[in-house]
Amino acid sequence: MFGITSLDVVNEVTHRMMLAEALGSGVIKRDSVRELRGKWREIAKLTAYWAQTAGIFALNILVLTSDEARLHRAQTVRARHGLLTNDSLIVAAMDEYGIDSLATRDDDFDHVSGVTVYKPTDI
Repeated sequence: MFGITSLDVVNEVTHRMMLAEALGSGVIKRDSVRELRGKWREIAKLTAYWAQTAGIFALNILVLTSDEARLHRAQTVRARHGLLTNDSLIVAAMDEYGIDSLATRDDDFDHVSGVTVYKPTDI
């Protein structure tokens, strides 16, 4: 068995893990990128988030690259389904590759026609 994700998703996960590490190590007090801005010395010392990201690439997951054409298609998806930018990139990639199933904790995909959503409790 294998999974498929996009580089956009891996990038978002990397960002969230960086914030979580900064919060957990006391660099920031709230889970907010604004709290982290300007703290380049502290950011340079964060390393656990990247080790976790590298672990994603070691899994049996195909990581789809992105391109400008997908970004344009994602705008159509956003207009049709009212999705946020990163979510629309996911659906645009799914459309592009004929993928109809999505494992996510995010409820924002529940109303997207043609997408079967699996929640962690379903998996």
